Amino acid sequence: MRVILLSLCLALCACASVAGSADAPPPFTAATATADASAAYPISVDLPAGSYRLDPRHATVLFRIRHMDLAWFTARFDTKDATLVLDPADPSRSQLTASIDATSVDTGILNAQGERSFDRSIARALGAEQTPQISFVSTAIERTGAHTARVTGDLAMNGQTHPATLEVTFAGGAVDPLRGGNQVLGFSAHGQIDRTQWGVNQWRAFTGAEVQIVIEAELVRN
Repeated sequence: MRVILLSLCLALCACASVAGSADAPPPFTAATATADASAAYPISVDLPAGSYRLDPRHATVLFRIRHMDLAWFTARFDTKDATLVLDPADPSRSQLTASIDATSVDTGILNAQGERSFDRSIARALGAEQTPQISFVSTAIERTGAHTARVTGDLAMNGQTHPATLEVTFAGGAVDPLRGGNQVLGFSAHGQIDRTQWGVNQWRAFTGAEVQIVIEAELVRN
């Protein structure tokens, strides 16, 4: 239930300069687009270059895991951050970094005493005591459509780092007077990982190894 990303991860500017929700696949579905499609789209995007920071009030990081091959259990992370350094001349050269507080798991489930003991158990399973931050650093951004991109990066969790991939859709950009008149970018992302690759092996008798990640994020230009 990890991630991310990360995320958060949000990233991806590797997209076009107009709203792209029509390119977005439904949550939790496997992507069908290929990076070869990028050749059909111009490289540059009509957005201001520079650094963009996640607005935590307008961001959500969810994870889902299968319980006993029955329903998908869903929870979220409450504390997250991300920075996107956008190169509009060539979005593939942009850089995304994201982090999640592994102790901020929120299942909405309380024990008989009204405490979040289940959340703490999941955080321990994620290795939060040794590695409090789950992080994602992009290593490649490939355009897969006019408003979509595949973002690959290094996902660090539970003391281990392995590659992970997010399918990202650029939802659009706007200047928001309520956020200092700054440029704001919107992204949706989804992906999946095998938690056992990061050594997260608890409860394998009744929960699956596949973890699905869904991210919604707005990033504000610094």
